[in-house]
Amino acid sequence: MSVGWLSIASAFASDLWVGKVCPVTYQQNTLGILVFSEAWFHSGRQQASYIARDNATGVGLEIHLFANRLGEVELENQAQCTQYRMLQIRTTNRRLLDDERQAQIDAPLHFVEPFYDASPLEHGAGMHNTPSDTSDKPWNSPPKRASTLAIYDTPFVSDALGKEGEDIQVEFETCVVCQRDSGFDSILSCGRWGYSREYMDENTGWAEPEFHGTECLNSPSRHYQETVSLSEEFPYSYWLDWR
Repeated sequence: MSVGWLSIASAFASDLWVGKVCPVTYQQNTLGILVFSEAWFHSGRQQASYIARDNATGVGLEIHLFANRLGEVELENQAQCTQYRMLQIRTTNRRLLDDERQAQIDAPLHFVEPFYDASPLEHGAGMHNTPSDTSDKPWNSPPKRASTLAIYDTPFVSDALGKEGEDIQVEFETCVVCQRDSGFDSILSCGRWGYSREYMDENTGWAEPEFHGTECLNSPSRHYQETVSLSEEFPYSYWLDWR
């Protein structure tokens, strides 16, 4: 991490609790960093705090891309990106609803494109306020952030979706996409993170979430590539001129 990135992190240390920093690379060039915050906990998108309460059912994370001079679209732009996007998959063993799959692109089915950084999903770019809904965030009022691109994710699994006798497992893989108006897209570096809820007994149900931390990946995993390639909801072939 360069001095410039350290300065960014220090400037927002009171608000952005850094959990993991992953390098973002393209053809051996480091284009920036992907910063995963410390996880917080919430109960069905309420009562958020950095310490899990007994009734907590989910976690929260803010994920920021900080492009450097080589990566910034308006500067050297080594990868020749038109813009950066975030594409995330979710894998879980919980009970699935009618339109869900065990592994799928983590975006609403009515989206035209598979990217997470689009409304109504919570995201931001440049100097921006964090989402106005603070009920599932560990702050009282929306602080400002400054990053190339950011997403704010607060997944949870209620007891009703657990399978009796099994721990609930949820895993995400979040990747930076170099989107190009002319030419193919490239999926760059990623971070894999997730949480579990331990099954206690038939009377207690499931415990509060345990966050598993974040693992940096230089490129998307085979599971990620297969999930994106086989998606029927989003026919996104990033290695082709898919538009």
